[in-house]
Amino acid sequence: MTATPRELLDTSIAQLQTLTAFLGDQLTANAHQSGSPATPEVRACEEILVSLGALILKVQAARGVRFRG
Repeated sequence: MTATPRELLDTSIAQLQTLTAFLGDQLTANAHQSGSPATPEVRACEEILVSLGALILKVQAARGVRFRG
């Protein structure tokens, strides 16, 4: 059985939100533990977090416009 485009979007959005929550939690925990300035890796993870947030909003907007039932 193949997923519909709407199901693919819904699943993808949910997975991106899960990844965003996990990444945010890990970055927060890391910041509390280290207390030192952000490393290049931490800054890269922060950039991923921002990018994911923007992507989620963009896909949610596209889902509402293109796939109304």
